[in-house]
Amino acid sequence: MTKFMKKFVKNESGAAIVEYGLALLVVASIAVGAFSYLGTTTNTNVTGACAALGSATC
Repeated sequence: MTKFMKKFVKNESGAAIVEYGLALLVVASIAVGAFSYLGTTTNTNVTGACAALGSATC
């Protein structure tokens, strides 16, 4: 693993670490937005299902 890291650090071709960081930031932002939306939608669906069943403790 240390050989790989040394080789990776020496290799200057390809994307720089800053570009990897920015790509990770974009992916993380999309994931947070998607999970937030899905969580809200799921909560709405579960609440509706509980109301339809007439359950007081959902």
